[in-house]
Amino acid sequence: MGINDSGTVVGIASDKFNFQFYNESYIENSYKSACGLSDSEVASGSFDASSTSCLMSVLSSLTSASYQKLGTYKSFISSGDDTTLAILSDVVDGELGDYTTSNTEIVYAINSNDIAVGTTSAPFIPVDFSYTNSNNIKFDLKYWQREYKTRAAVYLSGSVSLIEPTFSDYGGLTSAVDISDSGYVAGYSSTSMFDSALSAIESDCISETEPLLVCVWGKQQASALYATSPYIWQVDSSGNVLSSTEFGLGLTVDDSTSTSSYTAVISAVNDEGIGVGYGHVYNSDESVRIQPLVFVRSDKSTESLIDNDLYDAGYASDINNSNVVVGKVQTYYDGTYNDEFFVYDMATEELQTPDTFYTSAESSANAINDLGKVIGEAEYEVTTDTVRRKHGFIYDINTKEFFDINDLVECNSEFEIVEMKDINNSNQIAATALKTIDERDSLGEVKYDTYGEPYKEQVTVSVLLTPIESGEIENCSDVNEDKYERKGLSSTPILLIFLSALLYIRRRSI
Repeated sequence: MGINDSGTVVGIASDKFNFQFYNESYIENSYKSACGLSDSEVASGSFDASSTSCLMSVLSSLTSASYQKLGTYKSFISSGDDTTLAILSDVVDGELGDYTTSNTEIVYAINSNDIAVGTTSAPFIPVDFSYTNSNNIKFDLKYWQREYKTRAAVYLSGSVSLIEPTFSDYGGLTSAVDISDSGYVAGYSSTSMFDSALSAIESDCISETEPLLVCVWGKQQASALYATSPYIWQVDSSGNVLSSTEFGLGLTVDDSTSTSSYTAVISAVNDEGIGVGYGHVYNSDESVRIQPLVFVRSDKSTESLIDNDLYDAGYASDINNSNVVVGKVQTYYDGTYNDEFFVYDMATEELQTPDTFYTSAESSANAINDLGKVIGEAEYEVTTDTVRRKHGFIYDINTKEFFDINDLVECNSEFEIVEMKDINNSNQIAATALKTIDERDSLGEVKYDTYGEPYKEQVTVSVLLTPIESGEIENCSDVNEDKYERKGLSSTPILLIFLSALLYIRRRSI
């Protein structure tokens, strides 16, 4: 997900091996037969690989608060040979003897002071609940409830601070997605609750048959509860919030129109505290569309980044300290939105949409460093299929040269780099690659066929790419004929190697 200038990488992983279950009565009563559970498994709460996989699948599909919850992602921080989980809000449960793994925790970025930021949901904690009905019959129940939907998290050396929302009734929301070296944090906060949501909670969540937080969670599954605004916070070297700036929408909405129909989102922030992102704006005919936005702290303004009539939609994803912005713009034709990555210089107001692998290839830029190197993904397959495979790319705004990142690693590499997330000022890149490995079951054991050979599966792997300053680009034509001509970055040799493959995420989780 991100990398700082010292090469420390942050990312996410999923599909935990040896998942722990609460040994509740519903396992025996509802899923013993469906999952083929043995009497000893039910009695002990210890399940084999097949049973574990089945129970995880079942619990993932249930939307009732009466069942254990499964989270999606946990985050990690990797520096050198040391890769550790970065727990943001999860807690160790005494019955499980492990973290609940019931929430989603994503670290998005880390700055040069090793302060990382991300977004975490609250863990689901089992609570006992009793009520007596009108016939004087007592019911003893168990529910899994959480305190809030999301919080912006600031992580430093194993310590976590959560940024509380401006409006926190019934939990509220905050989120953080980026941090600059100067300590500016980009994200959003809830600022109010929609009238319809408040009315529904006040009328439906006064029941004595379930806890208040369980009812509120149910409402969150049905619709959004809160109005949110973009925020830029500033934190000190210890991660404490020093100040906050709230931003409005990129358009003016009259009192008769609900603001819930429109949005403004900050995706990134630089050292000056200038944020970029996207949101709804007016074009010349007064219609509304999503376009790239810039957020300026000095006057708390939210403005369009480019001419709103140029493209049907657009999204800004990153800004460097020279105020050069990257992202993607979209043109609508053939019944769909088609992506092109863009580079926009705020000083000159110049917009570029560079060529990629071929004329109609869709592309998107994710990050730019202070040296003018842009990274992202683009379609490289020449096919009439509607879904085309993508490769990571690097583009130099100074030399105008474009590269498939897979052309910069050794021939016959075991990795296929498909996603480029972040680049630092040493041109190191945090990326995602595909790799074929031995398939493992839900307990982490290698699976074998009848001939004793391990089954294979393709997984996504988090990788760190580092330049070889004196490296030369290999000619792989004798190994595998290229689909397109290789092109070189003449100004700086940038042949890349893998320093490390950090953690992998199963293919189905992409």
